[in-house]
Amino acid sequence: MAHELIVKLLDGIVDSLDIPESYYQRAANRHRSLGEWLCRPESKVAIYNPHITPQGSFRYGTVTRPLNADGEYDLDNVVTLTMPKTAMTQQQLKTLFGAEIRGYAEAHQMLSPIEEMNRCWRLHYSDEVTFHLDSLPCVAEEQSVIESIVGLGVSRELAKRAVAITDKRHPQYATISSKWLSSNPRGFARWFEERTRSYALPRLRRLVESRLYSSVEDVPAYEWKTPLQRSIQLLKRHRDVMFRQNPELAPISMILTNLATHAYNGEADIFTAVTGIVDRMPTFIRSGRPRVPNPADPAEDYADKWAKDARLEQNFWTWHTQVKADLAVLPDLLRGDRLAGRVRQMFQLDLTQEQLRQFQPVSPVVRSAAYSAPAIAISNPPRPWGAE
Repeated sequence: MAHELIVKLLDGIVDSLDIPESYYQRAANRHRSLGEWLCRPESKVAIYNPHITPQGSFRYGTVTRPLNADGEYDLDNVVTLTMPKTAMTQQQLKTLFGAEIRGYAEAHQMLSPIEEMNRCWRLHYSDEVTFHLDSLPCVAEEQSVIESIVGLGVSRELAKRAVAITDKRHPQYATISSKWLSSNPRGFARWFEERTRSYALPRLRRLVESRLYSSVEDVPAYEWKTPLQRSIQLLKRHRDVMFRQNPELAPISMILTNLATHAYNGEADIFTAVTGIVDRMPTFIRSGRPRVPNPADPAEDYADKWAKDARLEQNFWTWHTQVKADLAVLPDLLRGDRLAGRVRQMFQLDLTQEQLRQFQPVSPVVRSAAYSAPAIAISNPPRPWGAE
């Protein structure tokens, strides 16, 4: 009985962290609009056949609400251009692409200026929903690099998605060279989807049977709602709360998503899944470099910054110890009057009176800590984008 109550508690918390379907549609529209701009006849990059691939939590179905009502949502995409690496320097490509991003912002009367990051360009959207979009220009990786990735044990289906990216810190950034930084975000996304989809099949079939979608392939990842995805949402929220004063030193989402996906063993409910994931996470961190390799390109290290700033690795282990301890005390909290306070401490969420009544008699202490919140109903969400 206690296990079922904890599952219900954590499912309710994740439901509170989920975003409305309309946000996914807005995200899809952002990607689509930028793609249309880059491919218009006047575009300086149109001759290179730019192809946008959405990335990040909006693609994986692991988005969580920001801690604050005015917080930004992160959007990511990869824009692959058809050209060899030696056609121009990284700097020339990034500048050319940046000019189009600047033109897009001006044409759409965006209030905030664009930002040049080390690898990408950032757009800020400030309408009903506040997004920032990081758009990464790149070119398809050359065949010799793809073969080397395959040689590391990666399937060709994943390896062929590798790209060469621009990076201002690269020693050959301003020089014509075939030596670019290699990355495989598209391969990672496909790896994540392949590992996750099989656990979502019963739900996908129910959605198809209810005629919400015509086939299981049409169901977007945010509709899968597997214990893995929901566990990642919980872990990210716990991380956000723990490092709300210094988010730049928090474990990054790609590390959490990578390790959680490796550590998930197909558990059927969220409590068993998240506790098992947290227990097994350390076994997928290597002692030598790469510490947390991209499964679609093992030479790419998601924890590469750990070697440059020891606080980052230390903070990961501090967070891991804390989330493990917090999950361990949940069964005891169901029998006391500290549940509402600890949930607020762990996830910065307030349980409603209705939720608390499901878990325990409502004492005066708990009653004062709860509030009544409206439920959000999500119906027939559209498919936000096609996978690659």
